[in-house]
Amino acid sequence: MTDTRFTVLDDTRRHPDLAERIGQILRQVAPTVTEITGLPLPAEVRFRLLTPKAWQEETRQHLLRIFARDIADLDLIPAEIGGARLGLRIASFKPVLLWPLVPATTQEAADAQWETTTIPQSLRHCGVLSDEHFLVQVVAHELVHHLQAEATGGTVWTSLFLPKRGILAPPKSVSTMLEGHATWAEQQTLQRLFGTAADFREGPKSWRYRLHNGTPGLRRLGPSRDAYVQGSRLIAQAVAELGTHLVNQVWKDPTLLPAKGEIADPAAWICRIGRGLARA
Repeated sequence: MTDTRFTVLDDTRRHPDLAERIGQILRQVAPTVTEITGLPLPAEVRFRLLTPKAWQEETRQHLLRIFARDIADLDLIPAEIGGARLGLRIASFKPVLLWPLVPATTQEAADAQWETTTIPQSLRHCGVLSDEHFLVQVVAHELVHHLQAEATGGTVWTSLFLPKRGILAPPKSVSTMLEGHATWAEQQTLQRLFGTAADFREGPKSWRYRLHNGTPGLRRLGPSRDAYVQGSRLIAQAVAELGTHLVNQVWKDPTLLPAKGEIADPAAWICRIGRGLARA
């Protein structure tokens, strides 16, 4: 942990105090997050504060980099490439519509370094800045995604063609594991640091957040709330029965990802991965 460099960049040049607060929180929560998850920190953890326009472009470029890597690595037919291009054109509208609802996003940057990008205005719209615990919650959650990236060798199953990369679990299972694990760890961290959990999702929101959130169909463009709620419950039960060491084998072996039916049936998933790891 002492070898990890925490970097918080204020690309907006308007929020140095917030950048300093996030840096302080990172150093505060990192030892607890690593102890709870049993996962090591990468050499660098980088957060960036962006304007809405810059965040939208960075999110778009992230998807284009994934697509370019898929084309380079995989044997794709023209129909698959064309279908992916169409999907990316549609997906390019998502950041424009969703940014007031997203407090932070962790993804691979142009230099192959994983980083968390956040928009100060989004933090305000989401109510994260109204309570220090909420900001700690978001920072801890995104820090877990950095640990996940380190544990999987840097990819965190990023591909537009997951089955071609040997990841046969449905997309819902992947998002449930990633977000459920981060949500479970974030709540455990808050309990240890403050003696009580907090959830900015239940906190006060701006009028713009409420307006966007109430737009029919808009919420379906982002991760399902079930990925956080069911996923957190799944991880909590698995850790209680198997321990973090065994659960963390999932990051090395995607065949251990929960099947669609196992998301709502943690006992079935625990039984399956427990048997598989026992044989190994």
